[in-house]
Amino acid sequence: MLDFHQEANVVVLEAESADGWEAVVSGCFVPLRCAGFESAFSGRMVHTSIDSGLSVSQVTTCGTSAERTARLADRAVSDDIHISLQRSSTGLVSQEGRGTSVGPGSVTVYATDRQYFLDYSAPDQEQFIMQVSRSSLSLPVGMLEDAMQRLRVPGGVGAAPVRRLFAYATTVHTDGVTESSAATMRDLTEVMVRASFGEGAGIPRTSEGLRCAVRDYFREHASESGIDMDQVAGLHLISRRRLYQVFEEVGESPAAILRSERLAAAQKLLQAPGERTIESIAYECGFRDVGTFTRAFSRTYGCTPRDYRATLDVSDHPLAVGA
Repeated sequence: MLDFHQEANVVVLEAESADGWEAVVSGCFVPLRCAGFESAFSGRMVHTSIDSGLSVSQVTTCGTSAERTARLADRAVSDDIHISLQRSSTGLVSQEGRGTSVGPGSVTVYATDRQYFLDYSAPDQEQFIMQVSRSSLSLPVGMLEDAMQRLRVPGGVGAAPVRRLFAYATTVHTDGVTESSAATMRDLTEVMVRASFGEGAGIPRTSEGLRCAVRDYFREHASESGIDMDQVAGLHLISRRRLYQVFEEVGESPAAILRSERLAAAQKLLQAPGERTIESIAYECGFRDVGTFTRAFSRTYGCTPRDYRATLDVSDHPLAVGA
């Protein structure tokens, strides 16, 4: 059985057999041979086409393998590569006699015009896969070849360029394709590959790519008070004017983004169990004083931090309501 749903650039496909899944992956990616490992097989593909040479897909299965046979690879009509992030998957990726084990957070790069084998036979598999034409990337041919020979990207999602790429790809996947999506994803891909070899500054060149990098920096440094925007600009190899310009293009400001990241961090701390005081949370999230934190939190969430925490306490103990 094969279910199909399409909306704009997004195709959602579900299969309940290995044969059905083979049709799904062959249609969205390249022709493959698939096998299921569970008696009651299930697989789901949410596939977003960004342009003719770029797509992103969220893939979940209960356990399967996929093979690009030598015969199928010989018939390849594209020079695509797959950049695959394992969200909850474990298994093995092999190509042309080389192999690497993968687990949650692993990122692999392999060519679709060559023979390869993917062993995701364990249950509860989830991957996020980019398919992109090699010739559409502004990268040295030798560097791309080395990346494919290596198969696995060092550092995985622990490396900032990898984290930014998949965070942006996830946003495109969930929020929809925009005019800048293709250029930004290629930009972030190129930065990731270069950075994995210790080359380049690790800084995107597109406006949206820069916004991703700065947001990521603010998220990582949300606990630091007194962040200087001149320093932020310098760290990203741009002028202060350019820093403000890239955010003004979308009606935002660096200061507003930083405040948003601090408030998001504070909200998580308020939700966490423990005895942290409101004051300690304010300072831990980079606010200079409790009053500033309370006003900012109230404007964003419609209640004070204390009232927000009280609401959580009530919802955690529903039998106490009205007692």
